[in-house]
Amino acid sequence: MKNCLICHGDVSSSFGWGAFLGLHKPNPVCEECERAFQKITGELCRICGREWEMVAPENRRKDLCSDCFRWEEDQSTAGLLQQNRSVYHYNDHMKDVLAKYKFRGDAVLAQVFRKAFLQSFETTWSKNLPIFVPIPLSADRTYERGFNQSLFLAELLPGTPEELLFKSNSEKQSKKARKERMERENSFYVPDPEPVKGKSILLIDDIYTTGTTLRMAAKVLRDAGAKDISSFTLVRS
Repeated sequence: MKNCLICHGDVSSSFGWGAFLGLHKPNPVCEECERAFQKITGELCRICGREWEMVAPENRRKDLCSDCFRWEEDQSTAGLLQQNRSVYHYNDHMKDVLAKYKFRGDAVLAQVFRKAFLQSFETTWSKNLPIFVPIPLSADRTYERGFNQSLFLAELLPGTPEELLFKSNSEKQSKKARKERMERENSFYVPDPEPVKGKSILLIDDIYTTGTTLRMAAKVLRDAGAKDISSFTLVRS
């Protein structure tokens, strides 16, 4: 008997030869906690991956939500991000779990998302594998947390993540408005452009909120010569 990584209750599973031989890995969460996650399904905004049913009719611009339409209308950000796809909605259950994972140091919780994260990835990118580049933390933030949550997620995917993107120490970005964040000096940088030139990059992060962080990262990668940049996140806020 194992305990759920989220609520610490019992994870019941049927015993069989597969389990006995180690062929079947036990579920890391109980059924109740797993059901509380809400997967993104159905028709999506072409770029950000927001579920179309959650976009009010007045906020739709053909196949784009109004937010992505504004990004694409601005010449300085148009085309920076080919598309984003996310696995889960940011409901109350996910908010609590993500806080434990991201801010309280429960890095083992990445295993909770392994199966769904991998399946969602294979649906979109399995035929043409890009280079996985996790969104980096600054040195100060890495020291503070002890791990990079985006790197742990990238390691759930097939292949080896490449840390081609770095971030200098700066003020916490969550406190800044989107326009202010885009207009300030970009704290992301690519120390060596050679591995980036002409490559398709898939940025990996825990959450897509406004898309500002991912586009800031995409800008320096594009300037370094990347062919195209998309992103894959665990959660769509």
